[in-house]
Amino acid sequence: MKSLEDICIHCIMNSIQEIPHIRNRLPRIYKELLLTRLSEHNLLTPNVIKYIKHELFVNSLQHLQLYHCDQVNDQFLKSFADSDRQLKTLVIEKCDVSDGGVLAVTQHQRALETLVLKNLVNLTPKGLGNVKSPALRALNLTGCSLMNSKGILTILQNNPNVQVLRLAGQGNHKYDDQLFHNIAETVGPTLRELHFAPHTISDVCLCVLATRCPNLQVLDLYGCPRITGGSLLKLTQGCTSLRNLDLSYCVHLSQSPDNQSLWTLPVSLTTLSLCGIMLEDSTILVEALERLRNLQSIRLCGIPCLDDTTFTQIIEKRGCSLTEIDLSGMRKTDFTDEGLRAISRYCKSLEILNISMCHEFTGESLLPLLEDPARANIITKLFLSSRKINYDVLCAAASHCHSLISLDLGGVGCVDDQLMCLLAHNTPKLQRLGIKGCSKVTDKGFCTLSGHCQDLSTLVLSGLNNITDKSIFCIANNCPYMEEIYLNGCKQISTTTLQYLMDCCVSSLYIQHVTPNVAPEQLMAKNLDTGEFCRVDLIDYTTHSRRRKIMKEELIGL
Repeated sequence: MKSLEDICIHCIMNSIQEIPHIRNRLPRIYKELLLTRLSEHNLLTPNVIKYIKHELFVNSLQHLQLYHCDQVNDQFLKSFADSDRQLKTLVIEKCDVSDGGVLAVTQHQRALETLVLKNLVNLTPKGLGNVKSPALRALNLTGCSLMNSKGILTILQNNPNVQVLRLAGQGNHKYDDQLFHNIAETVGPTLRELHFAPHTISDVCLCVLATRCPNLQVLDLYGCPRITGGSLLKLTQGCTSLRNLDLSYCVHLSQSPDNQSLWTLPVSLTTLSLCGIMLEDSTILVEALERLRNLQSIRLCGIPCLDDTTFTQIIEKRGCSLTEIDLSGMRKTDFTDEGLRAISRYCKSLEILNISMCHEFTGESLLPLLEDPARANIITKLFLSSRKINYDVLCAAASHCHSLISLDLGGVGCVDDQLMCLLAHNTPKLQRLGIKGCSKVTDKGFCTLSGHCQDLSTLVLSGLNNITDKSIFCIANNCPYMEEIYLNGCKQISTTTLQYLMDCCVSSLYIQHVTPNVAPEQLMAKNLDTGEFCRVDLIDYTTHSRRRKIMKEELIGL
């Protein structure tokens, strides 16, 4: 259920023009929250804006966060701009703004610490000209499709203390190799994290980062086919503090002699992804991972040399410290449940396990782990969407993993209402659930789940033909923090009910509901006998009228 704080904010949000002197009654943090909620629910109408300019646009505001709202445009940002209002955080995501609005709202901002301008398709390099803050540490320009290398260079030159830089997303074709030289030369010594995937960084660029960015801790090289072992060696020698490195699909590292650079990975690494590297040499893989004594999270998806023996050798050495293992997409016939047995034997601190799309696994060798109260209770995320997963394994996870936050069971045919009830009574912290295509789940099981797991924020229910509007009403009444819900193919769910769900949720809700064969005459109404909303077109009026007649006769008899 909603917290008292959220209920109060919701009431104020819907009656804001009728409440006098909010400016003096609400603390700063609630003014900030109210502005965010108004944008998320598209309530920044012209009449409301006139009111909030006076009541909410106070100089004490420090954090302005606006999401997914077409009403947040250049005019709105210009009305907010004030040289006396010094923000620490500015987030504008997927709004209808361009250069003029961003220039206005960032002018004279000298205290900005975090700037997120995400998915602003009309923002060009010109719009970043006023961003000049000595305090700026985190910059995110993901999805700004008109941005280019020149714009990035300008904002970094004006803000040389940036430590976290995110540039991934649309428009990467306009970023050239020279940009990496510029990043290294401008913010090299201060840079801690660089997120730039997917991209095609070259060996030369990587060597520049290795030389100029000695304090780099997080680097994403996902899908960089030009990276070779020589530049990786220079990176690991120059950036000795690396703790998070993604080498997924760096194809040159699959073959000798480039694969030998894996032996030189810095021992400071805590997170490593080797997903999609077609490494055939099991000796290199085992020895490279054995020496990483601080390793906590590892992705080994799609590596040919990984089998029961190889995986057991790795987990025997590193399993005790691992908190995350990702094996998703592993389809090798020589990697079976026997290999998974090593997880149950050696992993003492596992929090996240992903064996989705591993169709050789039944998961039975994981039962000692899932039935161990001490170890099962620290597991927070499980991804078990594989066809052969045993029902007993699912029940064990649902019964003993009391700290589960995320669970994916998409496509597992044995998932049913009984399992939903087990989850409902044993996993109160559940926030994300994927049961796509689990056709045995009905309203009975899902309503029980949503009634107990009130922190649910992401649901994937596509292909569940047996759930109806009743399940959606249960979500609306019990799960106010819902952020995403996927309902493709759910023919018994109406758009009217989904609108009710959107109105009940605290923040902006993303709904995907594509039903090509939906019944054209769906109509929702409130049943005056039961108080429930239901499909009018499904009511048996003959039975309904007969029941009312009997009740009337009984009342007359009394």
